[in-house]
Amino acid sequence: MNLSLLSNVLLVLLAVGWIAVRQMTWRPVLGARDWMFPGLAAVVGAVLLMRSPNGQPIGLIDVVAFVVEVVIAVAIGIGMGAIAHFRAIPRPAGYAPATAGLSARAAAQAAAEFETRTGPWGLALLVVLIGVRVGLSFAFELLGSHLGISGGLILLMLAANRAARIFVLHNRTLARAAAPRGTEPRDASARIMVS
Repeated sequence: MNLSLLSNVLLVLLAVGWIAVRQMTWRPVLGARDWMFPGLAAVVGAVLLMRSPNGQPIGLIDVVAFVVEVVIAVAIGIGMGAIAHFRAIPRPAGYAPATAGLSARAAAQAAAEFETRTGPWGLALLVVLIGVRVGLSFAFELLGSHLGISGGLILLMLAANRAARIFVLHNRTLARAAAPRGTEPRDASARIMVS
């Protein structure tokens, strides 16, 4: 195992640990603020990916590595968004969030209407994503891909996964918010686990 592959594995473990904690705890749906991590990860990943070739030409196997990993990440992200549980944040009647003087994040949290988490099944899907990524790293290294083992591709994969999850979560949240009280769509989130 070379140093690049080892650093990639460590990068994945750090990101996964952070995401795993977020998967298991109730977190407010923050609207546009939810897109911060996928956006940042995509920018940093793209920069790292651009620096990966070191003068080597990008081959077909590199393009295949990129497409395969992004498609898998998006599919698993859609699954995570689909199985997420929701609960309304209890608010008194006529609640209007006081956001004056708050940071953008604190203001978004004060205005949030729903909390979400994916729980153990979301964590299981995250483990599947990691397992697939590690397996593909070894496979692409054997096939001679220098981009397939890049840290930039790891970050782009995580960005695609998080973006797909957030897209599904936001669509589900909009459907719940638009439904009259007591007639919210019944789906996987009907099995809400109260903490």
